[in-house]
Amino acid sequence: MPEFRLDQNLRLTQTQKLALTQKIKQALEILQLPSMDLENMIREELQENPLLEQRNPDEPASGGEGEEDRDAEGDYGPGDVSSEDDAGGDSGPGEDEWEDGPSRSDSREEDTLEILKRLDEHSGDGYTGTYSDEDDNWMPEPPREQTLYEYLLEQVLSLLLPPDLEEAVVYMVYSLDRHGLLSLPMFELEAGWQGDPGLLREALGIVRSLEPTGVGALSASGALEMQLRKLGYTEDSLEYRIVSRHFGELAERKIKAIASSEGVSPHRVQEAMDRISLLNPWPGNEFSSAANSAVIPDIIIIEVEGRFEAILNDSRFPHLMISERNRRILESPSSSETEKDYVRQKYQKASWFIKAIRQRQETVTRIGGFLADYQSDFFENGLEGLRPLTLQMVADGLGYNQSTISRAINGKYVQSPQGIHEMRFFFSRALPGDGGEISSRTVKEELRKIIEEEDRRRPLSDARLVEALKSMGIEVKRRTVANYRTELDIPPARKRRRY
Repeated sequence: MPEFRLDQNLRLTQTQKLALTQKIKQALEILQLPSMDLENMIREELQENPLLEQRNPDEPASGGEGEEDRDAEGDYGPGDVSSEDDAGGDSGPGEDEWEDGPSRSDSREEDTLEILKRLDEHSGDGYTGTYSDEDDNWMPEPPREQTLYEYLLEQVLSLLLPPDLEEAVVYMVYSLDRHGLLSLPMFELEAGWQGDPGLLREALGIVRSLEPTGVGALSASGALEMQLRKLGYTEDSLEYRIVSRHFGELAERKIKAIASSEGVSPHRVQEAMDRISLLNPWPGNEFSSAANSAVIPDIIIIEVEGRFEAILNDSRFPHLMISERNRRILESPSSSETEKDYVRQKYQKASWFIKAIRQRQETVTRIGGFLADYQSDFFENGLEGLRPLTLQMVADGLGYNQSTISRAINGKYVQSPQGIHEMRFFFSRALPGDGGEISSRTVKEELRKIIEEEDRRRPLSDARLVEALKSMGIEVKRRTVANYRTELDIPPARKRRRY
């Protein structure tokens, strides 16, 4: 019988593991941030870090910026910013401790406030480390649309209702979902209401009388019924019957099934469905849920002497530098160790922040230059000139990691002679088979044009679409056409047919 024993011993084992320091994490975050979000991050850093300040681009850089290049260790090259294999190679003991939390001085609120006071006194009137709205001439102001709740409450206030009823109406307005529908049953609304339950029924009637018509309905079909009644359709009309009795078939466009059930021709059903399609089953969707984001291109591609060049559009970003006045606290003999410790950590954080932004802009510019050269046929001739392009092709061409390219193009836009496109627009795989030089995006566009020009009474099946593309020199399989049609949100032939 074998004998079992338990032994305890010490063993030294060498292993490799991924270790992302806080610096590398911030660099990755900055790299993949869209421009609008990066602007907000810069604004916050200018407000929070007294060692960071904005300078006029026409002014020469102060000594602090040169110091930053000398003192900040762990700088990275173009291909290393998001290379997961090398992420653990951050240098400098304790350099990942520059966040506000670990410092013993930052842990005491009184010390921090006193240090900030000393910084302001030391800087004098010329201190610009805190961001000021008066200097915000580079920040685009996106237009803001009115939300559904704001629009409804404006109407409620104009009715001059009694206070208790007005409160009930406001309660009902805020019970609507983002589509403008009442997603909760009345018994749940009454359970959360502190006043007279009878007021809620009256309040619901008032909400349903507001614009846009359909708000306060219990379902999408209910919103359509409210809109049909306002337009003068009775409950006996074909349109109303389709919505109330055949909403599922309406969504599936089962025209023949509806026609058979209602005893009318498919042509009449299709005409009624065309009128219904002008209505909105989600009345709240036409309103914004938040402030709009302005689409501002990160790269501008222009033609110079017959060649396309990429220019970084960074004029809206402030030029950052290390505050020389505040940095001198480190050299002042009158400064305490607590003050020096605080300034040293803020200095390291500001230094790395500047480096990370500089690296981001360089990466985006290099990708823009690659696109300007590789997709020159598109910029000159339009979509038919778009070439297949993958993330790995750009990574190999520029010496980056593929994940770096993926992060760098996230939320970035390119302005060119063909308009403004998201960077991801220029990335598409080659057509399977022998059509290696044809982009799948080009095939989708040709497919969309063929379907737009087809006879609606005899729409083309997927097999016929394959033949039409083949006549244009594009070899694709029927399954590929079906997938592309689905991606374009185009229904199959039976649902495109007109009677």
